Amino acid sequence: MIDVKSVTIKDITAELHHVFNLFNEEFFDGKLPGPAITIQSNGHRRLAMGWCSTVPVWGTEDGSVQMYELNLSAEFLRLDFFEHMDTILHEMVHLFHKVTGVKDTSRDNAYHNKHFKNKVLELGFEYENNKPDPVHGWTYARLGKKAKEKIAGMPINQEIFAISRYGYEYFKAIEEGQKPAALSQVEPVLSEGGDRPAAAKARSMKWVCPSCGIAVRSYKANVNLKCMDCEELLEKQ
Repeated sequence: MIDVKSVTIKDITAELHHVFNLFNEEFFDGKLPGPAITIQSNGHRRLAMGWCSTVPVWGTEDGSVQMYELNLSAEFLRLDFFEHMDTILHEMVHLFHKVTGVKDTSRDNAYHNKHFKNKVLELGFEYENNKPDPVHGWTYARLGKKAKEKIAGMPINQEIFAISRYGYEYFKAIEEGQKPAALSQVEPVLSEGGDRPAAAKARSMKWVCPSCGIAVRSYKANVNLKCMDCEELLEKQ
């Protein structure tokens, strides 16, 4: 057993780097470049459990070293151990596709397409429904039983994930002998590389097929449009 009072963010970050290296070897044949792993407040990404930057954003001043950012949201460190593993492996799939030149999201990086779906299924994720979410596509994959068993057998310190960002009001309520307000029960979003899609605006939006370039316009922010010639979902420009 670890002493919870001695756990630091540095300890958790170090363990996440260890997890990344284990997963890189086990699931990606060691092909992924080492990212800058961070633990930050999700801020305006209120329901995002984590993200991977779409381009390298960390590195040296002269650019000789460049790294992607892989982040776990501080507010969700309170969740179950396998939720952390689910999040980091989810974001590693995005990183894998970034470095191999595969586009696995569209619509401002909110919609997860079939490239994402096929890869996570290959790694042992499962879907409750064999139907994409109209806004986020195939993002709602969860680690399956066999994948969890494989991860449980890895030398990972599960107890290190003992602290989380709850906020001042939460701890103030505890100190005053009150019951803290319930933490959000809203299903978090596994988000990649950006905010959730903005609300629809009055102006029209252009949607383009990524293969043949055919374009159409709509006045709705979130629609499913498919090119019947290329069998591709049209992407918002």
